[in-house]
Amino acid sequence: MRIPLLAAAIMLPMATAVLACGEKKACSYEENFSTDVLGDGSWTLVLDGEVPEGAAAFWRQEEGMDGGGCVFISSPERAQVSVCHDVEGLDPERIYRVSAFLKTSGVSEGRGAVLTVETENTDQEWNASEFCYGDSDWKKVYVDFVPAATGKAQIRCRLGDHEGTYNGGTAHGKVWWDCISLREILPEELCIREGKHIRLALDTDKVCVSDSTLDSWLANLDSVYESYSRLVGGTPFNGSRITILTTPGVEAGYWALAGNPILWNNHVGIDKSLLSTRDNGDWNFGVMHEIGHTFSGYCRPDGSRTNSAWNWNDEIFANFRMSYALEDCGGRMGQRGVFYTGAENMDYYKIAYDETIGAGVAKNNGDALHCTFMRIARKYGWKVYEEAFRLLYALEEDETAMLKTDYDKFCFFLSYVSKAAGEDVCKTCYSQKELELIEESLK
Repeated sequence: MRIPLLAAAIMLPMATAVLACGEKKACSYEENFSTDVLGDGSWTLVLDGEVPEGAAAFWRQEEGMDGGGCVFISSPERAQVSVCHDVEGLDPERIYRVSAFLKTSGVSEGRGAVLTVETENTDQEWNASEFCYGDSDWKKVYVDFVPAATGKAQIRCRLGDHEGTYNGGTAHGKVWWDCISLREILPEELCIREGKHIRLALDTDKVCVSDSTLDSWLANLDSVYESYSRLVGGTPFNGSRITILTTPGVEAGYWALAGNPILWNNHVGIDKSLLSTRDNGDWNFGVMHEIGHTFSGYCRPDGSRTNSAWNWNDEIFANFRMSYALEDCGGRMGQRGVFYTGAENMDYYKIAYDETIGAGVAKNNGDALHCTFMRIARKYGWKVYEEAFRLLYALEEDETAMLKTDYDKFCFFLSYVSKAAGEDVCKTCYSQKELELIEESLK
């Protein structure tokens, strides 16, 4: 039986911890659950969404790591159950680590047992610790995070997480939580290098190149960021610096996740990427791609979200922004063991075009469409896209309400490019056969 949230959630008064702070807000917080933190209101139980009967959390007096207290969470079916604690006094310019110990029994599905930190107006909703499943004895997990400008954050010890990217997030089983710690990151944990627009925060054991190599790469990424801004006419996150942060808390199959911070999966060969940067002058396709994603969001001059109703596939447009930047900056990217500098990157996308549209195959392939967009840039120059994106990003919802299909959106996008070009680019840069294949592929 499933019980609606409002009937099942037990919300206790929320207490806010003002962190112990020394010079320059070097804040910390610790909790070993020696007392009933749920009963006294210092931690709060939250049951999100539809909650199965029996889903609950309790303070347990003698089930902690050393025979002391802990918090126990369980659910017989998939659910989102967490215990939460608010903190304040954090420095938004610093990076913090929350760690905890947990023990599991029969945990499965979704994100399993997981530690997260929620921040106000978060620009990164997927940040999390390692996902823990099955049966395990006490083990340590952690999550690194960048605080909101308010200096406030919420620690969440979870069974299941509503922010699962593709697996629904919810989980079932039993998990015991103990020994919570929040502190500023230590120098031996993350290698932090500061650029103008981009900040690197990488696991020190993944860093196999010199500081000068990292700084040169950062300067290149700063240039890419400025190119993206020239293309779309705005900057994400009100111009705040974007942090690239290594993390253990990313679902399998994700190389990285866009936002601020950009989460770089620390299981994907980061050291190899850095060596390619050093040895091949590689600006790193994946990182530039994720930065490109951030320019599809809050890029209006007032910081509000852009209208993306016309954007049927931002994987295409993240890469397209990158193509502009590579040409604008003379950058270099590697794909499939081949390196492309500046305008050469079109050669990579033409491979997909030749295999699909060019071969008369109606296959939905973003790289092939990307190639056709670059043909337009070759004929009219990138200025047509600079003008088109500024108009598209300024649209209101009622101006895109008529768009129903991906092909509608494709044609709508090109109509704005046509306005900038002064003629119909569908007629000057596409054959009728190509348009028919594209329409079929986008169904």
